[in-house]
Amino acid sequence: MKKIFTIILCAVALNVSAQTKKTPAKKPATKTVAKPTVKPTPAAKTSTKPASYSTSENYNTAIGVKFLYGISLTAKHFLKEKHALEGIFTYRGFNGLGTQIGVSVAYEYHLPIGGVQNLKWYVGGGGHFEYFSFDDDVVDPTTTIGALGVLGLEYKFKGLPIAISADWQPVFTFNSGGGFSAENGGIGVKYTF
Repeated sequence: MKKIFTIILCAVALNVSAQTKKTPAKKPATKTVAKPTVKPTPAAKTSTKPASYSTSENYNTAIGVKFLYGISLTAKHFLKEKHALEGIFTYRGFNGLGTQIGVSVAYEYHLPIGGVQNLKWYVGGGGHFEYFSFDDDVVDPTTTIGALGVLGLEYKFKGLPIAISADWQPVFTFNSGGGFSAENGGIGVKYTF
């Protein structure tokens, strides 16, 4: 019995020994990939422009018409972001009295209005030339020159090439007795590009 017990014990021992010597299944080797080093970039410059003066809604040039005191053809061109020149040709008929033709050139400075995107106010001044012919042949036509002031609002529609404006352009004439005229300016619609 002792021999049988010894044989069983040896068989168990051999079995355990064989079990511990087995090599585990190989795992697939994983490659370690070196991460690329990222160089820090300098901080991007932030724009100091207010949102209401977004560059995408600015325009370089506009042409259009203006109504109120007669009818005017107008052309505006921006020299810089806020600095523009505007030329205005005006025709005004006075029922039975005569007709007035005016030409004005004004420098305008534009500033955004906070809280309303694409709305700007502008102020400026320039020169003014006016020719008035009377319907009555007794009175000779008159030509005047003077200084022009400008105060207005302009709204550029987002995504459309259209701007609308309302302005007042008082004139002070130097010749023909001189005088002040507040009846210039009007409501304008312009095509922008």
